[in-house]
Amino acid sequence: MSIDLRNLQCFLAVCAAGSISKAAQTVYIAQPAMSMHIKGLEEDLGLQLFERSAQGVKPTEAGLRLEQHARALLAQLAHALDDVRRMETVPGGPLNVGLPQSMAKLLTVPLVKGTLARWPQVRLQVTELSTGYIPQQLLQGQIDIGITFQKHGSSGVVYELLAEETLVLIAPPGQLAAKGKKLSQVRLASLAHYPLILPAPEHGLRILLDKLSSVHRLQWVPVAQVNAIHQIIDLVADGVGCSLLSYASVFQEIRSGKLSAAEITDPAISRPVYIARRCTDGPSMAQSSVCNLLRAITAELIGDGRWPARLMKEG
Repeated sequence: MSIDLRNLQCFLAVCAAGSISKAAQTVYIAQPAMSMHIKGLEEDLGLQLFERSAQGVKPTEAGLRLEQHARALLAQLAHALDDVRRMETVPGGPLNVGLPQSMAKLLTVPLVKGTLARWPQVRLQVTELSTGYIPQQLLQGQIDIGITFQKHGSSGVVYELLAEETLVLIAPPGQLAAKGKKLSQVRLASLAHYPLILPAPEHGLRILLDKLSSVHRLQWVPVAQVNAIHQIIDLVADGVGCSLLSYASVFQEIRSGKLSAAEITDPAISRPVYIARRCTDGPSMAQSSVCNLLRAITAELIGDGRWPARLMKEG
């Protein structure tokens, strides 16, 4: 089989133009040569790729399928070549980081500031996502790096354990009295007595909490289900109910008195935090650099107490 890049480029040009003669003009080759490229491609595949008519050409079902694959292949090649070119220079190019709501609150400012200061040629985009969507968006190429709270089943994503963060019970101001600088404590079994506002069952945090309640044979019936972290915080601050969130997502509100909080004991609740990326291709220089920055930011936030969590290393 002698299919090459030129065959695929000519094929995509015909798909876009709907005419072999018009496609030949767009790629600056003679019409007979364009016809030969298409004919050779069809012969190599043993399939008819276009339906011909007086009005032009239209892809067959096989042609439409090949069009999808050809565009993906050429895009991947362009990405690979761009990645290799950058290896001898400096980190650069577009880079999209997907962060869950609580992590976006904690990491966005230092991540953007640090990237701009170190690598101005990196065109950073930070996207706030529900953690359950991050693996899918990584596989689809919509984001390049993600932060998640669990390892998902896809074999196309690699996970690096970054930290383990604490979850706390949050309540309206003054309801859970602190003991000096330390939070008060609430036993896990007593959570069933609080009017809980929790995310919906498909949310990553709710999945963790439901597993925990099943293991310890507890029954939590939320009074409301809300997925957005900032909306949960506002509802609790307004006295509607209580909730279970990561300490990182409510650290500022606890300090300012907008919320009260208690440490959960017997047992405590914590969750892992992972850096995730696609494993189908090696990380670009920009990806490696920003992952290193995320590790450094995490160590600094945990070290000075702004993020109550533990640094973790897998292995």
